[in-house]
Amino acid sequence: MAGQGGSQDAPSSSNAAEPQPPVVMLADGRLQQRAKLGAVVADALRRWYQETEKEALRGDVKAQALLGQMLIEGYGCQADPAKGREWADKARRRGYRMDGVYCKI
Repeated sequence: MAGQGGSQDAPSSSNAAEPQPPVVMLADGRLQQRAKLGAVVADALRRWYQETEKEALRGDVKAQALLGQMLIEGYGCQADPAKGREWADKARRRGYRMDGVYCKI
């Protein structure tokens, strides 16, 4: 019955129908809710981009080349092809061969 404190009175959310990820107890006793795989991957890519950018700014030529590719493709970041080409050109001017960024299969 409406207005009686039943579950129909609870505010609805847009993802209420989606099953919730399980809660996991960590070794130290804290509880952690598992994240969806897509969110975990997106976070890993974002952190990889941040670390690559940090190393590129420190002068690591391989990181500069990788950062260029990441920016061109939007891998772990918002795509910015112009900025990506600047980083790739910087690495190339320092002698880095760009064909070594990806493994060819």
